[in-house]
Amino acid sequence: MIRAVPPREWPAVLAAAGVALVVEVGLRVTTLPRLARLVGAPLRLDSGGDLMPSSSERLGTGLTARLDPRLRRRLRSARRVLRHWPFGDTCLRRALVTGYVLRRRRPVLRVGVAKVDGRIQAHAWLEVDGVSLDPAGAALYQALETIGGER
Repeated sequence: MIRAVPPREWPAVLAAAGVALVVEVGLRVTTLPRLARLVGAPLRLDSGGDLMPSSSERLGTGLTARLDPRLRRRLRSARRVLRHWPFGDTCLRRALVTGYVLRRRRPVLRVGVAKVDGRIQAHAWLEVDGVSLDPAGAALYQALETIGGER
């Protein structure tokens, strides 16, 4: 059952739907590095060192607890839109739309791969201030890096 959206959240939901639509088109017509820069979460392809999130960040409360209510409402709206997105709620779509919402915090997009049950799988997540917003994913997946320092 879909809960009714409170009237004060409609502007944020509509804005999130617009961003999701731009991301959807971008995934089909441009490169990932260009789309990631466009939404304000550039793709990072360097090692970045080991991320050592605090216990509150491991629990997922570190960043959101420090955000103002308006920004938290925008993040909630983005999650709500993507849960019902007709093209799927993939980690890449979530990271790009969330990256746009958090763009003033200067997030970076990470993409990684892992071998799970004999198959190669990919995952995308955001980092803000050197902290992964998906510590479990960041621990399981090896982040992609450029070879020989080229970009």
